[in-house]
Formats: sequence, C-alpha cells, structure tokens
Amino acid sequence: MLKFSKMFSLNFQRLKSKIKLSHLRLRIPHLRLPDIQNKGPRTLLIVGGVVALVIIAALGFVSSYTSQPGFCAKCHEMQPAYNAWKVSVHADVGCADCHYQGFFGFFKQKAALASDVFKHITKSYAVPINKSSSLSKEIHSDTCLTCHTPKRVVTPRRTLVMNHNIHIKKGINCTTCHNRVGHPTEKGYQTFISMEGCFRCHGLSKTAIAPGRCSACHPKSFGLIPVSGALSHEAGTWLHGNHGKNAEKDITPCRMCHQKTFCSGCHGVEVPHSEKFIKKEHGGIGSKHPEICQKCHQQQDFCNACHHKAYNYNGPPGGWVPTHRFAVAKVGPASCFNCHSPTFCAYCHVRGEEPPRTSKPTQE
Repeated sequence: MLKFSKMFSLNFQRLKSKIKLSHLRLRIPHLRLPDIQNKGPRTLLIVGGVVALVIIAALGFVSSYTSQPGFCAKCHEMQPAYNAWKVSVHADVGCADCHYQGFFGFFKQKAALASDVFKHITKSYAVPINKSSSLSKEIHSDTCLTCHTPKRVVTPRRTLVMNHNIHIKKGINCTTCHNRVGHPTEKGYQTFISMEGCFRCHGLSKTAIAPGRCSACHPKSFGLIPVSGALSHEAGTWLHGNHGKNAEKDITPCRMCHQKTFCSGCHGVEVPHSEKFIKKEHGGIGSKHPEICQKCHQQQDFCNACHHKAYNYNGPPGGWVPTHRFAVAKVGPASCFNCHSPTFCAYCHVRGEEPPRTSKPTQE
C-alpha cells in the first residue's frame, strides 16, 4: 500500500510539471445582481406589496361582510324578508348558503348585489321584493339535500299523504312547493305549500300533469267537505251568497274538487259568466228562461239597471216600467229604438198587451 502511494505521488508531480496551470483560464459568468444599495426600487417593491396585502384584506372583509344576512337588512325594502327569515326554521342558515352555491355562485351573488344596490339608489326595486318567488325557484334540490336526507318520506299531518321521493324522482325541486320556507311570515306572497299550490300540477282534467283524485293526497279518514275558514260549506250563508262571491273572486279553489260542469249543472249557464256570455248570449237565455237568471239576480229591475243606462236609470225605487215615461218625455224615444222597433211600444200603450219576451224585441 505504501509503495502504491509513493508511485502515485511521483506520477502526479511529473504531470504537474508538464502542465502549466498558470496558463489555464476558467471563464466564470458574470451575474448582474440588483443593486440593493439603491433604495428607490426597494421602497417601491415594499410599498407595492403592502398595498396589495391591504387590497386583498379589504376585499376579503367586504366579501365576508356582504355575505352576512344582516347586510341585507341595511336596505329598508329588504327588512321584511330579513325579519321573516329570523323567525323561520332556517334562521341559522345564511342567505348565501341557499341562494348562491358553488364557486360561480359567489360571483353571481356579488353581481346580484351590485344590481340590488343600483335599484336601491334609484328606487327602482319592486314591492314586494321577489313577489313571484323566482329566486326560490332557482335553488336546486341538491342544495337542500346537503342538510336534508334524500330519503325523506314525511306525512306532515294526518289529513295529508306526502311522499317526497316521488317528487324528487320526477325532477321536481324542493322549492317548487316550499317556496316560502326561508321567509314564511312575510306578507304579500303566495305560498305554494297549500292545496291551491298543489293544483298547479295536480288536477281533475285530462291535461293535468299529476292526478287530482282525493286519494292521491288524502287518506280515507279525511273529510272532503271544508267545514272551516272562508270556504266552509257548513256556513248557513254558503249556498246563497258566499259561494258565488268566492267563485267570482277566485274560481281556482272550486276547481280543485268540482269539475267545470258542476256549476252549470245547477245554474243552467256557465258561471262565472264569460265575457262572450255577458256581451252576446245572456239576452237570449234571459228572455227564454228568466228563471235561470233569477236564481242569483233576484233584485228588482236587475236588467234595467244595465239596459237603460241611456236614461240614467239607476234602478229602484219605482222600477223602470212605471218610471220610463218620464225619461222618454224628457229625452225622447230615440234610444229606445236602438233595441226596440217603433211598434214595440204599441203592445202596451195601444193593445194593452204585455210585450213579448224575446232576445231581439225588434223582431215581431
């Protein structure tokens, strides 16, 4: 081992003598480093970084603050919706958790916020806000199912049979029915979780999307006839008075149990009256079958109050027949001949006969 070491040292000395190491030139790249002694760029870099951090922090704060339910209540037009949310079963759930979902939902919420601020400043917002519940319709069932189980089979009351699975399988969003679940006490809105709301899809007609038979939603023990509320059939004034006024105001509740022919089967004519019936058809029916009209229109001179407006007739006292001569004497008979022939008056005034009850009195 010692012998080998001496030989290696000798050979190395010989090689070193042959090579002039001093003539070797190693080229090292010249790196231009920033001049850190110059304070201008360094100060600019530091200030820019601080400003960027401040902007990011400010944006984060504004984003968080404008996502809080309390921020919505800052505008007075949103106060009713905020108060209703506070007493709802979703009072612990933030607005954005339901109304805006996912990554793009965040930007959608901020865009909507800008639009709402503009409407607030220009006072161009609608009252009440979101009356048609269009915002709730945009909430997909997947959002609700993050908290609620998809296998939810619930009967809210003993009088109602409700299977959520059937509706989910048919692609019906939860908010199609539960449109006011987040703001239940707010006034001025239609609640779809009602029988009227169900009949947007359910119905008795052949064109209905879903069945309207009673057993589809109600057990056998359910009483089919309303006995309370505005539609109580047990009220003594329901048959004569109440039902007609309710039907004239809104026929939808009636159609939920009775088909269209149900009313005409009793009244003898289409009710509520169509515009065509009022303008063209009622005269012929009323003349031939006055008993049909008298089922509802029992007051004296009901027809005259409309047909003799040209003479400023406002109905009783006295009635048209006893008082018409004074009107004719004052303004003349010209308006009479718009409907009656000149010989029509002779039935009573000359012959002493009762005029014929026809749809067109000019035809004798």
